[in-house]
Amino acid sequence: MSELKWHGDEAEKLILEVAMEALRTGAETILTEAIDAAPVDTGTLRRSGTVTVGSLPHNPTQIYQESLPPKKGGPGLEHKDAFPDPIGDEKAVYISFNTPYARRQHEDLTLNHPRGGKAKYLEDPFKRNAKKVERLAELRVKAALARKE
Repeated sequence: MSELKWHGDEAEKLILEVAMEALRTGAETILTEAIDAAPVDTGTLRRSGTVTVGSLPHNPTQIYQESLPPKKGGPGLEHKDAFPDPIGDEKAVYISFNTPYARRQHEDLTLNHPRGGKAKYLEDPFKRNAKKVERLAELRVKAALARKE
């Protein structure tokens, strides 16, 4: 009689790991488009965009301060890849812009943006890419499982 081994826990761990990596990759692609679409004055809003895994940034004020251009007291850092490791336990990937005015710039369709960018700078790239990101995750999970067979 042959023995059947169950590898469900191992498969579940692999699926979650590969899916989260694919979601992060997709989120970074969406963020790149969102940064290009974000309104620009000094560039702080664009520099404050970031991807995080597990939680939203714990200290968005710090990200804002670090995103300020040098002439405004900040080092002018870009936060796109500032959080390479998970910062929380949620099985979620977040894209965020971390300035006090990010939400208004995103939602207020009446604002003019003479130096470029537009409202809905995150929502539009998200909608354009959501299905592609889902498909990427699906394909990567199937490929990882096929390698394990």
